[in-house]
Amino acid sequence: MKRAALSGLLASLFSVLFFLPAKAVVPQSQTTSGTPAATQNPAPRNWKRYRYDSDGFSVEFPAEPKATTNDNKSGTRYFTGMENDNLAYFAEVAQLPADLTKGTQQIFEDYAKGSAKETKSEMKSQKTISLRGYPGSEFILESDTLFFHFRLYLVGKKLYQVLAVATKDRVAGSEWNRFLDSFELLP
Repeated sequence: MKRAALSGLLASLFSVLFFLPAKAVVPQSQTTSGTPAATQNPAPRNWKRYRYDSDGFSVEFPAEPKATTNDNKSGTRYFTGMENDNLAYFAEVAQLPADLTKGTQQIFEDYAKGSAKETKSEMKSQKTISLRGYPGSEFILESDTLFFHFRLYLVGKKLYQVLAVATKDRVAGSEWNRFLDSFELLP
């Protein structure tokens, strides 16, 4: 049942993530807790760095990622599922519309709020981050059965998403951090 919950939520999550609602707003009160603690130590993985020159980034995955066009056909999604799909890692790039007039913070706020709504999750934490001088946002969502740890970066009109998602019994904080911290923008 947990696998079905993860697969179903992932499908619905990615069907809307890059459609930024015009009037969505993140509540003013936000928590600052960190990544959930690991509840289980998974077997060692064969981590490898993958470089995506055409998309402008590299990232480490614990298994060979698959690539697909994202849902609104504006970029590419790279992902791998682990432990019977109870744990998954995603790196995605999307080209935002040229006529998008939202500011950076509004893009991040809309994305976080839309993700929480679509996954029926509660915002556990949200903070401003950056990578190589580019603005970013990090947030953690929790639903009844899943944890989601997002990092977003905006480079011009490209939105990069790095995401780890797991069923609650598979949360692996140190592995999540390895994946999330391995994301690099190419020069």
